[in-house]
Amino acid sequence: MDESMRHDIALFRYGLIAPLVNGQVEPKTYLKEVSERVHHVPHQGDKRIAAKTILDWCTRYKKGGFDALKPKRRSDRGHSRRLSPDDEDHILALRKEHPTMPVTVFYEHLIEQGEIPENHTSYFTIYRLLKKHNLVGKEESVKTLWRTFFRFTTGVVNH
Repeated sequence: MDESMRHDIALFRYGLIAPLVNGQVEPKTYLKEVSERVHHVPHQGDKRIAAKTILDWCTRYKKGGFDALKPKRRSDRGHSRRLSPDDEDHILALRKEHPTMPVTVFYEHLIEQGEIPENHTSYFTIYRLLKKHNLVGKEESVKTLWRTFFRFTTGVVNH
């Protein structure tokens, strides 16, 4: 989530809590009214928002200002929950031994060799790890291999 998306969501949240923060409305009535409606949240779609959530936003705003209304970034962003750092290092070392192997085949190879348990780690977890370390897309395509083969086997026509 980029900064402009976080800003848009914070602006939406402020729009809901502003009447409460400024004392323009009676809180109990306003919270009941707002929580019964469906709101279009920027970048997230239509949602109902609980009264307790709105009160939490008010508290956060009073303590930290507008920036406190922005959604927080995930603390585990960029880190796998399924693979330990040692497992990641081991998989990366294996990938460097087989850089031309397609990722799908490499994933199946890891399972067959017992490097990862079959239902423990998904293909996409392995793909994201390899992509993060720039180890995706190194495989030669079949089309390229055939071109190389035919370059040396096709004779010159009409000679």
